[in-house]
Amino acid sequence: MGKVSIRDFNDFDRKIASLKDAQEWCEVARYSPDEKYLAFASHDNNLYVYSVSDEGAYTLYKAFAKHNSFVTGFDWSADSTYIRTVCGAYEKLYFNIAEKTHDPAGLTNTKETIWATSTVKLGWDVNGVHPSGEDGTHVNQV
Repeated sequence: MGKVSIRDFNDFDRKIASLKDAQEWCEVARYSPDEKYLAFASHDNNLYVYSVSDEGAYTLYKAFAKHNSFVTGFDWSADSTYIRTVCGAYEKLYFNIAEKTHDPAGLTNTKETIWATSTVKLGWDVNGVHPSGEDGTHVNQV
């Protein structure tokens, strides 16, 4: 429960690393655009960010514990400096990766940010994806 196994792309039987910090299963995982970090969101309400060394070693960089529910999706900024997350309680939070902090003004501070992906289901960039009268559970990611 919560263990993430990193496998060799050319030989899935070869395990490169086993990450054991999460207490519950992983909902989504994604490498940063610069490939220096691996982040994954867990059903223990946390976002885990690991640094990836040039030699391929994974080290816990920061565990962000700000959500009130399980994290359902997240996006990296194109420059790998921010992550935006959404949880089961419909909170959208922003994390400054370089400073290892939650950014309560993240919506404003990332206004001009280019996102590498756009999978979170809350925000102006996905306005209209939710049908009228639905409770939010019909859309998992976009």
